[in-house]
Amino acid sequence: MSRFVDLLYGASANLRPLVLIASLPRNDPALAQAALAGGADVLKVHIDLHHHAGGTRFGSLDEERAALEQILALAGDRPCGIVPGATPELEARTLAQIAELGFDFLSLYLRHAAVDRLPPPERLARMLALAHDDPIEIAMSLDALPIDVCELSIMAPDTYGQPLTYHDLARYAAVRRATRLPLVVPTQHRVTPAAVPDLIRAGVNGVMIGAVVAGDTVESWRAVTQAFRQAIDGAFV
Repeated sequence: MSRFVDLLYGASANLRPLVLIASLPRNDPALAQAALAGGADVLKVHIDLHHHAGGTRFGSLDEERAALEQILALAGDRPCGIVPGATPELEARTLAQIAELGFDFLSLYLRHAAVDRLPPPERLARMLALAHDDPIEIAMSLDALPIDVCELSIMAPDTYGQPLTYHDLARYAAVRRATRLPLVVPTQHRVTPAAVPDLIRAGVNGVMIGAVVAGDTVESWRAVTQAFRQAIDGAFV
């Protein structure tokens, strides 16, 4: 089992606090160091895409390689995952290089995960995301698939940055009832540290902070990660 998946199952069994994941708005080692200093358990980076929430364009693996290698070195024993873009021509060669670099898990939307292209899950764990227009009922099929983690990217892009609501929590809880997989919630809506106990009660196992709540500076990333770390540790009983 990957280090990332092991952490999430530990949180699911209440053996450790909720897992705190930092989804970096750009592949900047200084941002990675700030998130780690603030207490992030896991880092996530991106290549080959335009990130809607952060407004950032990420280059190819070759273009981003030097920064990615630095981030992996900074992470040390803490897991680091990668979003490899969503292009139909995503190459097996790129995925193989990702695994060789030392990434722990792959992050993709469920609809972009081609069956014949992903490395075996024992080589690179799979966090696959439900999208905003996927019916909640599709989650009932996830346990039968070779997926390790379900990411709940279920907020419509035009609502990014809006406050987290009980409607959001109800949707998270509905997915929780449909699958045994660990669940990760990204901060598409404005999740605050005060919402951590509500996320735990909804059955969430990891919270993934990104640009919507943490901004794009070293100072903001250190401060926001630390605030979530304190809230998560304070909620662990």
